[in-house]
Amino acid sequence: RLNKKMGCCQKKKNNEPLINEDDSKDKEESYNYENLKLSYSDFEPLKLLGTGSFGRVLLVRYKKNYNLYAMKILSKTQLKIRKQEEHTKTERNLMVRVNCPFIVNIKFAFQDESRLYIVSDFMQGGDMFYHLHSGTRKFPESKAKFYIIELILGIEFLHKQNIIYRDLKPENILMDFEGHIKISDFGLSKILDDSNEKTFTLCGTPQYISPEVLKNKGYDKTIDWWALGIILYEMLTGCLPFRIAKGNKINPKIYEEPIQFPSNINPLI
Repeated sequence: RLNKKMGCCQKKKNNEPLINEDDSKDKEESYNYENLKLSYSDFEPLKLLGTGSFGRVLLVRYKKNYNLYAMKILSKTQLKIRKQEEHTKTERNLMVRVNCPFIVNIKFAFQDESRLYIVSDFMQGGDMFYHLHSGTRKFPESKAKFYIIELILGIEFLHKQNIIYRDLKPENILMDFEGHIKISDFGLSKILDDSNEKTFTLCGTPQYISPEVLKNKGYDKTIDWWALGIILYEMLTGCLPFRIAKGNKINPKIYEEPIQFPSNINPLI
């Protein structure tokens, strides 16, 4: 299954529809998704999946083909008040730009007078944070390797498109019904002008931020690999390598402390 998925990362062509006819469960009828003019009434809301500062996420069914999707509904007023318009545009444009089995793909995007709607893959398995913080709170080495391989493929694809992700964490890693992962939430991502460009914005989640971000001297795409290492440690041990309390200012000296690896972890992983 993994080998089949590995070879199909590709960049969408400018004239490619946001959703392919093959994605439809109804093979007897095809739709011209490229020219669709959609509204909220074209979808049947089924369940509230989550809420946030700018809106909510619903599980919806598209009435024309009965497929299930996740619909993010964002308030234009709240986005403007909190100055998140550019982040939202970046997320939408980036999701349209990529087509990779390890990244949540956008299917439709439309708006009305008061709201923005982003419709994307529905991930039945929930997020990695939930799975890490329930049950044993850590994964066997074989499962950790599997997830890390898929994350590497997703991050590599983004980097090849000159995209720096900047917010890799378990909450942004979603799972489908087969247990495969997809990276989601691109609000903090940035499309670079060239592969060697550095950026200076202080952003991300404290527990997963690399030292380079805090130095205010510019950083590049390698910060995503730092966050990947933090996630691998968390998957294997059930805890974070650096103790950073939420809401507290990060002291860069914390990164100088040696990381303690439990004796049962295979050093070759």
